[in-house]
Amino acid sequence: MRLLSTCALLLSLSAAVPAVCQQKAFSSSNTTNATATVDVTAASVDYTALREDLTRQNKTLQDQLNTQRAIVKKNQDLLKEAQKLDAANKRIEAEQKKLEGQNAELNKQRQALKDAQKPLQQTASVTPTGTN
Repeated sequence: MRLLSTCALLLSLSAAVPAVCQQKAFSSSNTTNATATVDVTAASVDYTALREDLTRQNKTLQDQLNTQRAIVKKNQDLLKEAQKLDAANKRIEAEQKKLEGQNAELNKQRQALKDAQKPLQQTASVTPTGTN
């Protein structure tokens, strides 16, 4: 008896389920069509807004690119000037070393002259005293 009532229940449910599924599918397709109609209008507005946003972003990026190019150009100019200054500094350092070498040589000559004059002065100072 119980088996019979279970089978009857399943049979009645099997007939009702496809009808419920078809009704949900019909209402779902109506909603999708209405949404698609609204989305087409909204999509054209979104494309315009998207295009304007992309144009604005492109302009911003172009400005940044131009600024960076100007900075790179300025850096290149500064690098060239720094290289010129470095070369001038190296020439000045070489000249300074040369002058220091000449100065050292002149100091040696001066010292040699002083040393050479000391015996003459000592001899000259001893000689006049001895002649008197």
